[in-house]
Amino acid sequence: MPDNAAVTQEAQRAVAERAILTFARALKNVSFYDPSHPVVREVLQRFLDDLLLLLDSRPELVIKFVSGYVAIDDRAVTGQHAALGNLAGACHRRGVEAITFRRGVQAYDVERFAALLAADCEMIEKEGGIGKLMVREGIQHIVVERFSARPRSDWRWVHARTIDVLRSAASGVRTNRPLDVAGVRLSVREIVDDVLGERSILFNLNSMKGMDEYTFIHALHICILAIELGRQIGLDRHQLEQLGIASLLHDVGKIFVPLGILRKPGPLDEEEFAVMSRHPVDGAVALVREPEVPEAAAVVALEHHMHHDHSGYPRLRRPHPLHLYSLIAGIADVYDALTTIRPYRPALPPLSAVEVMSNEYSGRLEPRLLHRFLAMLGPYPSGTLLGLPDERLVVVTRPNGDAPENPFVRRLEKSAGGKRLSREELPLQKLTGEPSRLTVLDPTALGLDLIALLHEAAAATALESQVELV
Repeated sequence: MPDNAAVTQEAQRAVAERAILTFARALKNVSFYDPSHPVVREVLQRFLDDLLLLLDSRPELVIKFVSGYVAIDDRAVTGQHAALGNLAGACHRRGVEAITFRRGVQAYDVERFAALLAADCEMIEKEGGIGKLMVREGIQHIVVERFSARPRSDWRWVHARTIDVLRSAASGVRTNRPLDVAGVRLSVREIVDDVLGERSILFNLNSMKGMDEYTFIHALHICILAIELGRQIGLDRHQLEQLGIASLLHDVGKIFVPLGILRKPGPLDEEEFAVMSRHPVDGAVALVREPEVPEAAAVVALEHHMHHDHSGYPRLRRPHPLHLYSLIAGIADVYDALTTIRPYRPALPPLSAVEVMSNEYSGRLEPRLLHRFLAMLGPYPSGTLLGLPDERLVVVTRPNGDAPENPFVRRLEKSAGGKRLSREELPLQKLTGEPSRLTVLDPTALGLDLIALLHEAAAATALESQVELV
C-alpha cells in the first residue's frame, strides 16, 4: 500500500510547483499590463489560492534560486517552464536569493510584491533595496533574503538575467519609459564573454527552450546564435557587442502586438498578419527614440524579416542592401523558429531544420552567411538524436572543437520516471567506431521530449555542483 504521508508530501509539492509557476507567469504578464490590470490580478489570485491551500498545513513556503533554477524545499523544479527562469532572473537582478511566503499572506502582499519584482532595478537600489521597499509598502507576510555573495556568472545566470532585462525593456517600451540600456549592454557583454570563452551558453541553447516566454527567449537565442556566427566570420569584440545588442532587441516591437495574436494556436489570418507585420516598424521607431541604443539596433529591428531577396516584410519602395547584422539575425531567427515548439506546430529536429533552411530558405537568406552558419552547426547539431549500431540512443549536446564528426553526447537511459539523459558526457566515437552506421532519428516519432530531457539534465548538473543550497 502507498505511504499516505509520502503521497500527501508529493501532492503538496505538485501544488507548490503549480503555484510558483503561476506566480512566474503573472510576473511575465506585467511586461504587457500594469500590475493592477485584471489580467495580472486574475493570475495572481490563482497563485494566492494555491498558496493559501499550502499554508493551511505548513507555516511557510520557501523558494530558493540556485544557478538560475528555482528550488522548493531544497529540490529543483525541473519541468520545462521557461517562465521560472524569468522569475529567477527577476529575483537575481534585484538581489533576492530566497522568498518566504508566510501564513497570513493576502492579495495586497502578493500584488505589491509582484510589482516590486517588475520595478526598475536602479530605482530599487536607490531606495535601499527591495527589502526596505517591501517594509515601506506594508508587505507583512513575504520575506526576502539578499545574496550573501555574487554567484558565479555561468550560462544559467546569464540566461536568467538576460530574460529579465528583456522583460524590463518590453515594459519600458510599453510605458514609454527609457530602456534599461545599461542592463542590455551588461547582458550582451556577458554573452560575448561566454561565446569568446567557453561557449557554454551556445551549447546549452536546447535546454533553455520552452513555450513560455517565447518572445523573450527567442530574442535571447537570436542574440547568442548571431554572436557566434559573427565570431565565425571574424567580427571584433566591439562589433560582436553591437550585433548582440541589435539582435537582443530585434523583436521589441512585438510589445505592441496584442497577446491574442502573439499566442494564437494556429496560423494568422490576413488581418492578424497585417497587425503582426507592423512590429518591425514599431520596434525601429521605439529604438530610434533611445539615444544610448546603437543605431544598428533600429536598423536590425526594421530589417530582420525583409530577407536577403526582399521577399519578406516590411516592403520598401526602393529596396536597398540589408545591414550585415540584419542578415545575420535573419538566419538565426529562422533556425531558432524552426527548432522551437510553437502552439500550432512541433519543433523540427535540428537536422530537419538545416534541410529546410538549405532548400526552402536558400534564396531568402544570404548564401555565404548561410553556408557559414550551417558549417557552424556541424553535421550533428546540438539536440540531434542518434541511433547507434547497437540500438542505444544518444543525444548530441555540443560540438567537439576541430572534430565536428565526433560531437559530445549523452546516452538516453531508463529511469523511474521513464527516460533521462546520462550524467556523463562523452565524445561520440567513445561509444561507436562506425559513424557511417549512425541513424538520425526524429524524437517526436519516438514520443521523446528532448527539450525537457536536456533541461532536466542541466538542472540536475547545476544542483549537483552546489555544495549546499544557500
